[in-house]
Amino acid sequence: MIKRKKIITLISIFVVVFIISGFLFYKVNKAEENNKEVLFNHIEPFFETLNLVRSEYVEKDLDINKIVQGAIKGMLKALDDPYTRYMDPQAFKREQEDMFLGYFGGLGVIISVKDDQIIIISPIEDTPAYKAGIKAGDKIVEIDGKSTEGMELDDAVNILRGEKGTEVTIGIKREKVEEILKFNIIRDIIEVQAVKEKIMGEENNIGYIRITTFNVNTKPELEEVLNGFKKDSNIQRIILDLRNNPGGLLDSAIEVASEFIKEGPIVHIKDREGVKVTIPSKGNQYPPWPLIVLVNEGSASASEIVSGAIQDSKRGKLLGEKTFGKGVVQQVFNLSDGSGVVITTSEYFTPNERSINHIGIEPDILIEAAEDSEEDVQLNKAIELLEKKSKEETILAEVLEKSKPEYYEVKKGDSLWKIAEKFYIHSEGWIIIFEANKDKIKNPDLIYPYQRFTIPKK
Repeated sequence: MIKRKKIITLISIFVVVFIISGFLFYKVNKAEENNKEVLFNHIEPFFETLNLVRSEYVEKDLDINKIVQGAIKGMLKALDDPYTRYMDPQAFKREQEDMFLGYFGGLGVIISVKDDQIIIISPIEDTPAYKAGIKAGDKIVEIDGKSTEGMELDDAVNILRGEKGTEVTIGIKREKVEEILKFNIIRDIIEVQAVKEKIMGEENNIGYIRITTFNVNTKPELEEVLNGFKKDSNIQRIILDLRNNPGGLLDSAIEVASEFIKEGPIVHIKDREGVKVTIPSKGNQYPPWPLIVLVNEGSASASEIVSGAIQDSKRGKLLGEKTFGKGVVQQVFNLSDGSGVVITTSEYFTPNERSINHIGIEPDILIEAAEDSEEDVQLNKAIELLEKKSKEETILAEVLEKSKPEYYEVKKGDSLWKIAEKFYIHSEGWIIIFEANKDKIKNPDLIYPYQRFTIPKK
């Protein structure tokens, strides 16, 4: 009985800590919430096992902290959600620094677990992995000769990370390639610049914006670029490149989408209770430049929020390949020992309430990347389409300009016939002026100084 009371006390503390932290995963109904025995029956085997390990396991010097961490990992793994995970204090601190500082040591790849395999969501531009030829969608099957089968995501991250100048060998299984591809890559310090820009097009009137990640630096860097484009009167079109952008902060995605969408919903978020929250645009001060967004299999999460919002609002066209399909939102929770958990807390939907999770977003214009060529066919097609639109609009503007009427202010001594001689070579020009200004001219023989007549072009 004493043992049972001790276990109940431990459980009570355990449950209180979990509730305070905001991540009690065991879902109980109201009747069970007040029933300590029911709750005890579910958790008791865990503590029984822990006590048996402590008292019976062959080795006495046990690392209880390691055992508890393993139990937490096992609990989260049972959710069968690759995005819900536990991080020990060291890993948690590192992830916080990566997200907010924008640099880390390693290869320069964003990885996840998909279908029980370690998969490359995207290589980060201008990093060792990117330069080595690693592609979005590649599956990591070996790291330094060791199979990744059954490997935890954090374990894979820890192995791939390392000091600048050290080497790691990874085995890659790539779609449409039979053999395992081996890459020897030298680690480096990975510094992530969130936003890059160029001026493109035959007439240098297309502003190209490449967003590599969504972090705290993305909005200010993007605004600096957009303000520059706004001041440059020659910029008339925008290409937004979200290819191989694995996502990042939800708030950053909303801020970026708002820079292109003045009003209306950006994203709908539904929690576990089915409660929907609609997040609207924050508004912006920029011209509604014609817009093409480049996407591919490496465009995930926050990238899909932005591209989905632009597509549904008809603010621009998506060009490229289907996106990754990560339509769930995670929250980060600090634990008392400095560790942390990332938990999927809600699912997001596009403004038209399309689900993205495990589905992805189909582009409006499907253009597959060139397999064996360095030519960027997707970017080239976007430039071609925007330049074609620009030329069509220029022709239309010229036609409208030619058909645009002139205006003439009547002077003392003028008559319709004298005015017509100024604009027309034929004798019936006065009739054209009279017909265009019937609201002002009651009698062709009576016109008055300072009247303003429309002179149609013919």
